[in-house]
Amino acid sequence: MDQPLQIETGPSPKRRAKFLAGGAVIALVLVLLVAWAMTRADAMASYMTTSELVAEGPTLPGEKVDVNGKVTEGSVVEDGLETSFEITDGVEEVQITTDVDLPDAFRSGADVVAHGTFDGSLFTADKVLAKCPSKFKPASD
Repeated sequence: MDQPLQIETGPSPKRRAKFLAGGAVIALVLVLLVAWAMTRADAMASYMTTSELVAEGPTLPGEKVDVNGKVTEGSVVEDGLETSFEITDGVEEVQITTDVDLPDAFRSGADVVAHGTFDGSLFTADKVLAKCPSKFKPASD
């Protein structure tokens, strides 16, 4: 009494429905994760130019902003752990002071982004990032 040979023609409708439901759940979770990430307050890593910062005026208490500009030549003054310098976007200059370690790429003329508060005349930074040079220049002998 041999059993007749059954030939599979593909997944059963029940199995296909489970697969589609699982795929839909995964897609929905991904969409929700992206939506959640984009609506967070710090999701967009944008920064102001020095002109925009001066035009906006002082930050609100507890509000921190990012400002971008080039370090003005000859403006870097180090006094113990505190460093002050000016950055500019070519139009407005902003005086910055910080007591954090500065990155190795920090120097006069470097592009920097400072994170902190602005009182209308002085920007107090609790983080300073410097853009690395885009072109390698060998050291002079």
